[in-house]
Parts: sequence; structure tokens; C-alpha cells
Amino acid sequence: MTKKHFMCTHTFVSQEAAKQFLSATLELTDRQIFEGLKTEKAEMLAHWRGEEEFFFCHWYAETDDDIFAALEAAGFNDLMHTLPNEMQLFLSAETLADKTTQEYLDQP
Repeated sequence: MTKKHFMCTHTFVSQEAAKQFLSATLELTDRQIFEGLKTEKAEMLAHWRGEEEFFFCHWYAETDDDIFAALEAAGFNDLMHTLPNEMQLFLSAETLADKTTQEYLDQP
């Protein structure tokens, strides 16, 4: 199955869950975090978190269920609610190809 891009909004289930997540990740390097959230079918590509109770992640996965499975494997699924949204269009300043939006949308 082909992988697709997903944007996920994550919200901690409680303040205690937020503390558990922070405790589990505080001493991990960026590399360890990304490697820990990578499976054969899903991988986190980017992570944005501020001081609010929600945060965002860019995932590349076969299905949204594969994202939940990766979070479960890392021990994080029970700490947060996750809303995955498949994105049919993904553009990045890091991978410019001089294609039109239509050309991107026509890609398989």
C-alpha cells in the first residue's frame, strides 16, 4: 500500500498524561524521538508543540490506523487523543520541483 501524508492534531487526555509524555521524552534526542515513532507503515516527519494542550505532527503513513499503531508501540496512544487528517497535497520549500499544483495533485 502507498504511504500518504497526514497532519495530526494531538491533545493530551489530562495534565497527568502531558506530564508523563514530557517525562518520557525530555531526555530523548530529536533523532531518538523520530526513530521511536517509525514503523514499517508509519513515520512521524515533523513535530510542532508550544505551551498549549494540543500539538501537531506531520505523519507519512499507509492509513490513519497505522499512525495509532505507531503511537501505541511507543506507549503514547493512551496519553493523547489524535485526529489524523489525510492531506492530498504536500508542498515543502525543502523539495521544490517547479511543478504546478495540478501536477502535484495528479501524482499517484
